[in-house]
Amino acid sequence: MVGHSMVDFDHQTLVNITNELFNRVSEGFSDEEIAQTISCLVDYVNRHFDREEELFMDSDYPGKDEHLSRHDDIRKTVNDIATAYKANSSAINIDEVLEFLKKWLTNHIMRADKGYIPYVV
Repeated sequence: MVGHSMVDFDHQTLVNITNELFNRVSEGFSDEEIAQTISCLVDYVNRHFDREEELFMDSDYPGKDEHLSRHDDIRKTVNDIATAYKANSSAINIDEVLEFLKKWLTNHIMRADKGYIPYVV
């Protein structure tokens, strides 16, 4: 929780989608079903970043440029994961993907996102 209701809701949704991906992988869902969950994650990452950026772009948040750059990197990574998985699911180490998501959600939310909250509340 960063203290902004919309952002906190988005973060919880991202955690839920990541948990769903973990569950589908653990339970042996088909590649198509896992790809659908990854696609859902990509869509929500983009929506969330768009909303987050709207919040801080018109503020005095001094870390805007760095934060936008982080968003760009994460967008590229999740899009690359989705593209690669759809092309050849066995070429992707899904455990590494899940570990990346876990680290990203924890680090980005707890460090980077908390940084702009004082400027938008």
